[in-house]
Amino acid sequence: MTNFFKKIWQFFVSLYMWTVLFDMAFIILVVGIFLLFVSNAKTVFKTVRAMLKFLFKLLFVKVEVEHPDGFDFDQSYIIMPNHITFWDIPVICSVLPNYTFGIEAESHFSWPVYGFFIKKYGTLPINRKNILASFRTFETAAKNMKEKKASLLVFPEGHRSDDGKIQEFKKIPFKMAQIVKVPILPCGTTGLGALAPKGFFVTPGRVKVKYGTPIPVEEYESLRPEVAAKMVRQRVIELSEDDIVPENEKSIK
Repeated sequence: MTNFFKKIWQFFVSLYMWTVLFDMAFIILVVGIFLLFVSNAKTVFKTVRAMLKFLFKLLFVKVEVEHPDGFDFDQSYIIMPNHITFWDIPVICSVLPNYTFGIEAESHFSWPVYGFFIKKYGTLPINRKNILASFRTFETAAKNMKEKKASLLVFPEGHRSDDGKIQEFKKIPFKMAQIVKVPILPCGTTGLGALAPKGFFVTPGRVKVKYGTPIPVEEYESLRPEVAAKMVRQRVIELSEDDIVPENEKSIK
């Protein structure tokens, strides 16, 4: 009987958290779109970041962030975190170090409201099936980062993990990095798997976003993309306090 009531409690807690998340997401989109008409993308970024911090207080989720010593908050970076759950994006966006835009699949730009927002904000569409079009997107990203003094958020796994373990990093983000030529900022997350495992149930708690030492351009620009991908992936593993190493990799060691 105890387990029954525990499941009922978890259900209502999760229902509350998902409801608040989607309601706040809609409010953030509306506020963001309004600000894009009367202000600029940097103001939108700061406002959305502040609203996301407030969101997690409503959800009783404590988001902690850690930066390396001497971290330069004015530097543009390509920020590369691991991707465990749907909740990664709002958590990481709530503690981004500076003005940041992203790259998303072309299909997202056709979504109602959200597609309009990301297009007007400056998010760039990418066609993963067309290499030439992808490189044009990278060139635009490089130009935007330079002109706007912005960082770029990229999830190098390409999609969320199914089992909470880190996946292989795609080569394309590192080909892009060699075009953009700014430091790569590895980012590891802790607690997101416990917060929102696959499925409906969500559990309030502590999550942590830890930024590593930025990897200078000189350290990765001459590497093959697959080698750079493995290097950054290992840094991300070391930044997470969760066990995110796949079992098959442990057996190899």
